[in-house]
Amino acid sequence: MYRIRWMLVLACCGCGGSQVPVGPREAPVALWSERWDNGRAKREYQYYLDAWGAIVRHGYYREYSRFVDRLLTVEERYIAGTRVGPRYARCGAMAAPLDYANGDFEFGSFDGWSLEGARANSIRLVTDAGRGRFSAKLTLQPGDMVRGGNRVELVRRDSADYLGERIYSWSFKIDAGYEEEPYWQTICQFHNQPDGALGEDWDNYPVYFPPLSILYADGVCKVKLYTLDQTPHIIGTFPVRKGAWFDIYFQIKWSLGGDGYVEMYADDEPVTPFNGTDYKFYSPNVYNAFGNYLKVGLYRDSRAVEVNAVYVDNLILYSMSYCPNRLD
Repeated sequence: MYRIRWMLVLACCGCGGSQVPVGPREAPVALWSERWDNGRAKREYQYYLDAWGAIVRHGYYREYSRFVDRLLTVEERYIAGTRVGPRYARCGAMAAPLDYANGDFEFGSFDGWSLEGARANSIRLVTDAGRGRFSAKLTLQPGDMVRGGNRVELVRRDSADYLGERIYSWSFKIDAGYEEEPYWQTICQFHNQPDGALGEDWDNYPVYFPPLSILYADGVCKVKLYTLDQTPHIIGTFPVRKGAWFDIYFQIKWSLGGDGYVEMYADDEPVTPFNGTDYKFYSPNVYNAFGNYLKVGLYRDSRAVEVNAVYVDNLILYSMSYCPNRLD
């Protein structure tokens, strides 16, 4: 998934010329560098080779985010192979996989997913979409009504996590022949749900807009967030090209309070605005303590008249324990 590059670093010092930094035994210090597949720095550290040709870390060791150029996620210092001083770790670097089983459909099935399609072939696996062996193709026709709406969606109900921090990542493609509509169209929803502890169920639950969604129109996606009072906020936009895959990345803390946040990237570019510190948009983002679940596909105004298709692949969910930037 990444390319590896070797670079020898020569440090200039003194007034009489340049010197090569050295480690123990006068071994010259070099720099090991790795890059993500998008070209951004992934990992780098200083080292020297011992008498037997083995790599010995000596100097700094750094890891960087895949999504924000040269954003440090881990930093350490070494002397002759031994770590010295504190270790810096950013929360995002400590994420552990929560669920990726069949997020890429490589089992050749929809195991782990709930399907919301009106027809037998509304949601099917295809082998020619260009991402892995299988991708999901979702086709929506006028009048395809499911759960009261014109929709075709893949659902992960295990993705709700109130007060938890999660990473959601997947690949998406709008069909090359997609016909534009003058009505609203949604390609992703983080959907609210009733909280049984409050006596709520789907029969008595108020009708709300989804707390977080991505709307599509004319080659542009808008990320929309609603608070409990149903006030809408457009928290970012990004362009997309029909017939081309793009990668979506969310890091979210679900909360009824002001500590809730949404951080989003599309094709490794920030979508949510920089707030002076990072790209998190802070706001309440749930309607109750039961949390939101993920739906991806196509959901649109029932007046739509076109037959359109979208593709989904490579879903990964991560659960993150609360871990602010820290030294250990």
